Amino acid sequence: MSDTLTLKHRNAIHKFLRERGERVALNATWQRIHRDLEVGAVRENGKLLHFSAQERDALRQLAEQNWGFDLLVEAVPSGSRAQVAAVSRDEKIARQRPDDGFVLVKGTLPTPLPALSPSLSLRMPLDSLDCSVIAQLVIENLDSFDDWEHYQAPSELAGSLVIYRGHGGLARGTRQLLGSLPPSIRVTVFADYDPAGLSIAASLPRADILLLPELDEHLLEKGSREHFARQSRQSAHLEGIELGGWQGVWEEMKAHQVSIKQQHMLALGTVLRQVPRR
Repeated sequence: MSDTLTLKHRNAIHKFLRERGERVALNATWQRIHRDLEVGAVRENGKLLHFSAQERDALRQLAEQNWGFDLLVEAVPSGSRAQVAAVSRDEKIARQRPDDGFVLVKGTLPTPLPALSPSLSLRMPLDSLDCSVIAQLVIENLDSFDDWEHYQAPSELAGSLVIYRGHGGLARGTRQLLGSLPPSIRVTVFADYDPAGLSIAASLPRADILLLPELDEHLLEKGSREHFARQSRQSAHLEGIELGGWQGVWEEMKAHQVSIKQQHMLALGTVLRQVPRR
């Protein structure tokens, strides 16, 4: 198996086979394919790579020998890594990642799941989570997820299921969960007090309430003007979208021009407040 052919090479071969083409531009991607698989004829002063019907069939066979599955059918086989391992030498090319379909939760778990102590969390598959019995949901970054029980959160959030917003597969799991929640479940988002945090909240499939710090002079002094300035792309995005009840939050952020991290809110014992989007 060639170690130099990657996803972009598989995609290129898949597209070419599906379109039943006769030639391709001999760019860097196809130069590597031609070098490794040694099929096709270079013509037009090295600008094009031509394939006869027989050479196209040979390309298909060589690609299948290289990766272990038919690239005419798909560029990346579906399924988990264990399932892909049955047809390919490289199980890591699987579309389904290890965290896909999972979420990381803590707090008050819906029945019939067991009660957890405040410091423990549970990684669980989405199909084991009964959305119909969730009272309310709080979404957080990992640091604040771990320390959630130590924040000065409103009493209305007691009994919430707390979920880590995640990255990679866990992030996809969170978005999948949010898209399937009944409208009756309130979704609260807790993020940094800055353009990036507000942009994250606004971009989620469901976000009803924003959890924000009660600002005071001491907390504002801990804020970073430099970090706020670095988030110009997020600031531009916020200027162009509908924020509803969070528009006042954005105006407040622009007035202060600081980025306040959740860790500072925790360190200073800052009281948190809720702002509904609608």
